[in-house]
Amino acid sequence: MKTNGAVAAGHEETARAAQNVLEAGGTAFDAIIAAMWTACVVEPVLASLGGGGFLMARPAGQTPRLYDFFVETPLAKRPGESLEFESCMASFAGGVTQEFHGGYGAVATPGMVAGLFTVHGDLCQLPMGDLARSAHNLARDGVVIDDFQNYVMNIVAPLLGFCDETRAVYGASGASQPAGGVANDTAFRVASAGHLHCQPQLAASIADLVKNGAGSFYQGDIAQTLIAACRDDGGYITGDDLAAYRVLVRDPLLVSGRNGRFVLNPPPASGGVLAGFGLKLARGLDLGDFGDPRHLDAISEILKTTSVVRGEYGAAPSILGDEFCEGYRNLIGDRPLTQNGTTHISVVDQFGNLAAATLSNGSTSGRMIPGTGILLNNMLGEADLSPDGFHNWPCGVRMTSMMTPALYLGHDGMAVALGSGGSNRIRSTMMQVLLNLDVFGMSLEDAIAAPRMHFDDGLLSIEPGFDPAILDQLRLNEQHRWQESDMFFGGVHASALNAHGHNLMAAGDSRRNGHHFIVQ
Repeated sequence: MKTNGAVAAGHEETARAAQNVLEAGGTAFDAIIAAMWTACVVEPVLASLGGGGFLMARPAGQTPRLYDFFVETPLAKRPGESLEFESCMASFAGGVTQEFHGGYGAVATPGMVAGLFTVHGDLCQLPMGDLARSAHNLARDGVVIDDFQNYVMNIVAPLLGFCDETRAVYGASGASQPAGGVANDTAFRVASAGHLHCQPQLAASIADLVKNGAGSFYQGDIAQTLIAACRDDGGYITGDDLAAYRVLVRDPLLVSGRNGRFVLNPPPASGGVLAGFGLKLARGLDLGDFGDPRHLDAISEILKTTSVVRGEYGAAPSILGDEFCEGYRNLIGDRPLTQNGTTHISVVDQFGNLAAATLSNGSTSGRMIPGTGILLNNMLGEADLSPDGFHNWPCGVRMTSMMTPALYLGHDGMAVALGSGGSNRIRSTMMQVLLNLDVFGMSLEDAIAAPRMHFDDGLLSIEPGFDPAILDQLRLNEQHRWQESDMFFGGVHASALNAHGHNLMAAGDSRRNGHHFIVQ
């Protein structure tokens, strides 16, 4: 018997995998595991078995819990001159560029496979083979590259063209191939939209994992291949790193809103703390009506303040203290009013189970586990995750992340599972969408579609949709006004149900190719 439920995700096939599981009688947790497997096939830059992520889970009738299967820093370092660690520039629409680093020296210990199997063992009912079937078939038979995935692949084309193996998997037919070694990315073109993208090696790896479990990745044949590649070609990962990796289950952060409660990703992830700081500031301020002068001035100042606090204090939980927040709220309220690679999946079901998973492969390292089709992360090469400088990280610790899978639990019984991609824009994206739900009472679809802002490095980036005359009068006059909405501003995919579980809703963010299905 089918399970009524709702799913939203960043690719039609990702969402459809979850839909199929709900129709087969699986729960929201079964469905989200199927979607996570599938995202690693059809959203290869944004999710991978060589990456990591987080899953916020609220089993029906229980308290929420956060599964942390994000990447971990290696247990030991090696001399910098022996590392493969290359700079590459990614280019977004609007002229924005961001530096990433590729090579085996950028790869942190992956947690995605451990996360899939741990959540499955704790929360799921259906066999893993059933849940991985969609991903396996799409990798074996191929998935048509859509316009959005082609766009994302072009952003990180220098990384996808980093070496022979990635060029062969992600390159356009007829693209030149080097004789060996690191590729000349100027000669590389990614596969075009409409191309049937087949990944037979990845299909074989999925089949192997289903048969042999996570041990294949962390102790077995896949592990040994990764260890040898890092040892011989300039990476950090050793057998000790893989053997020591564990999924961590954490208590989430709880922040009160005006009409509900926010359930956020806790430390060491930074996104939930920073979003929570902004939400606490907003709770004591007059936000006016959406889009009016009071709203735009308050939100822009909250975004600026959050950025300043991040620079001074990082994401220490102490910034959520009432006295600390009050001091910064006063700085905003007392002033006169003037006139990178991430995807998300949300699933809810009729029983009241809520699941929100945010996944990332960084911007990819440009390296694969040889012969497996598994694209590796580049988290050690992401500036956002290395505030003290590259290679200066402490050994053997879970890396921080801006990813913020979250729940919104309204006082009226409405329950929403949501999250966003978008690198360091996640904190501002999530804060604004949650305020749209909690303060402005928007529908799920409107809360996600509404225009957003983001503040960083002294610049307020603004999506179209706000009144230019009001923007002219903001205190923050260093502005970049985008001409169209873009994935730069995140991509919130959300699912929801009412107090009795009868009214199911879902909305995918068009900024990041959002798709949704409702099963009832």
